[in-house]
Amino acid sequence: MQLSPLVSVFFFILILVDIQAQDYYELNKTDPNNIIIDGQIDKEEWKNAKLVDLNIEIEPSYNTKAQIKTIGYLTYSDNHLFVGFYAYDNPENIRAAVRPRDDHGMWTDDVVLIRFDTYRDARNNIMLASNPFGSQYDVKGIDALTDDKRYDGSFNIMYESSGKIVKDGYNVEMKIPFSSLPFPNGTNQKWHFNMYRKYFDENSNEVSLSNEIRDRDNPCEICQVTKLLILSDINIKKKVELLPFVTANTVGEYKDSSKKINYSKPSGDLGIGLNLDITKNTSIELALNPDFSQVEADVTQIDINSAYALLYPEKRPFFNRGTDLVKFSDGAFYSRSINNPIFTSKLLSQGKNTRIYFLSAIDKNSPYQIAGDDRSYFGEGNKSLINIFRFQRMLKNSSKIGLFSSSRYYKGGGYGNLFGLDGIFQFSKKWKLSFELFKNFNKEPVNDWIDTEDTFSNKTVKLDGEKFNGDAFYFQILRNTEHWLTLVEYKNISPGYRADVGFVVKNNRRWITLFQEYKNIINKKNIQFFGFGFKGDFLYNINNELKVISLDLISKTKVIGNTELTLTYDIDVFKNYEGKDYKMLPKIDVKLMSRTSEFFSIFSTMNVGKDIYYNDDLKNYPEGKDLTFYTLLSFQLNDNLNLSPSLRYSRLKKIDLDENYFTGYIVRLSGRYQFNKSLSVRLISEYNDFQKKLLVQPLFQWNPNPFTIFYVGGNQNALREEIGKDYGSLYMNTSQFFIKFQYLIKI
Repeated sequence: MQLSPLVSVFFFILILVDIQAQDYYELNKTDPNNIIIDGQIDKEEWKNAKLVDLNIEIEPSYNTKAQIKTIGYLTYSDNHLFVGFYAYDNPENIRAAVRPRDDHGMWTDDVVLIRFDTYRDARNNIMLASNPFGSQYDVKGIDALTDDKRYDGSFNIMYESSGKIVKDGYNVEMKIPFSSLPFPNGTNQKWHFNMYRKYFDENSNEVSLSNEIRDRDNPCEICQVTKLLILSDINIKKKVELLPFVTANTVGEYKDSSKKINYSKPSGDLGIGLNLDITKNTSIELALNPDFSQVEADVTQIDINSAYALLYPEKRPFFNRGTDLVKFSDGAFYSRSINNPIFTSKLLSQGKNTRIYFLSAIDKNSPYQIAGDDRSYFGEGNKSLINIFRFQRMLKNSSKIGLFSSSRYYKGGGYGNLFGLDGIFQFSKKWKLSFELFKNFNKEPVNDWIDTEDTFSNKTVKLDGEKFNGDAFYFQILRNTEHWLTLVEYKNISPGYRADVGFVVKNNRRWITLFQEYKNIINKKNIQFFGFGFKGDFLYNINNELKVISLDLISKTKVIGNTELTLTYDIDVFKNYEGKDYKMLPKIDVKLMSRTSEFFSIFSTMNVGKDIYYNDDLKNYPEGKDLTFYTLLSFQLNDNLNLSPSLRYSRLKKIDLDENYFTGYIVRLSGRYQFNKSLSVRLISEYNDFQKKLLVQPLFQWNPNPFTIFYVGGNQNALREEIGKDYGSLYMNTSQFFIKFQYLIKI
């Protein structure tokens, strides 16, 4: 039977009325002893809860009635907010594994999530997620212009969660301390919130559900969390936390004379951290002799043909609190430039319309990085004093403006000071503008950390005590609708620009980027999304000499089986490097990401084309035929065991000869057995063919919350024996065994 147009319109209006029926939820208090966080929604336990219907499918369908049922539960006590989800489904269709906290693999599972905008001004969203086994993932949503910068996964807070698969779906329960959440002072609170669920249909396609509609014409995702949550007469408890730690380790080195590893005497260290709430929205954090070493090695990146330093993510908890305030497109602040601090302190304050971030540190081993036109320079420095200050003012319509300053003073002389002004303005739901303006004042130390005779602006790159200054300006304007995205970006960076507590590796450039994309999310069985776009980069130096003309043609699609494919044809029409001109350097980039089943997922990228040999010792910088690829596989063998092998390969071949400028690979295998959410055993092994080096890292880990950890593990390194121009068998070069215990004490 076919409905008349008038009847169809009537039913559509009814759906919209149902979707928008409840805009606020005034919660009822409950006795905290009534709710047991065991992953089982008991109707008697949750009898005082307000019910939230996640009845809207926001993707791939666009604000239509959800095909399966999901009910949210909300109640609270004096000190905690209680959140429940009853996600109905056939248990055989549910994807889940027991995962450690903040494991990226969780996004291949079924997931439920609650978002909070506690200040109701879209400064950020606090997002707390769980899979059907109660594994946690907390993240901070940020108002950013592009998707890759919208989520800060390094964010951590304390909350309990438990999940269980039941006969008609799965349940998740959360207990969130008010002391863990930032919000304005006062015992009566009004927050914005949103509840979300993701599941997979019979074709393995992702489906997203929500309790409120999503406007695809609005690029500000966090601004669309608008349902009102009302809490009365809560208890404002100030947070006082101590975080002591103790470590012990022994290190062994290979002695050629004895042909064996000789271990040092075991050594130990200890330190302590303090996290104290001065008021509900102002806290101070101190750390004395903090242990900021990483337990897991960074995934090695291939840098054999990179003219610039490589960026690695921050994994240390101290630096990850409040980092959304100091994220810049410029790279003005990079916390990993604070390498080995003796002492650190940090102040975070969030007022009704303002936010303040202040960090001080004394660093024992200071990295010294210099940006350049065609390459960057890096050296290992000595002790330094670091100060970071950030102020942000919230304006109307989710707009913001802020100030920033950083300084680094080196022992023995030399400094780097940076001052900045930035803002982001939402003119309408479709148009957004952002800018960043920085000015630096530097005096080099007199030292031998960098050995080069290169120059910039009639000054030497080597560290000989010269004074100089520079500036940088970044401007972006974005228009985003359901089907069209337009971005115009301009960068102006002077030759003397540096950020001594940042990550800036390129300067002396005026850079214009034009980007236009068409995108379409469609609700079809075999195709979920397609899009295509154009990107143009036009780069000049400060003297208006042409450096680069680069054009990209981009196509994207998401097809059946939750498989995404991106194809980019990138051609450098013109490029000047170290005074030499190149023309027509094409590349084809293919990216594949597929999560077809609970058992298997793959991410792969491949580049084929022409490139320059940047690290040519003869400084001729010839062209070569480039082939680079990276493949990461993930096998979830059961609910507890995951294996993730990966391979990186890079080769640059001479144009007219069957010879390579370089070739090599890095193969890595990570295996983890997760006994429960807190307890796991992990083994990482990696062979680097470029360095002829084998790395093995076993680790036993107990991690019941983001800050309490117990590690027992080791680092074993082996090298291939060099015999003339050939390499023989592997021999153990260095060995380390360590133990670490860190425990969060709440006072």
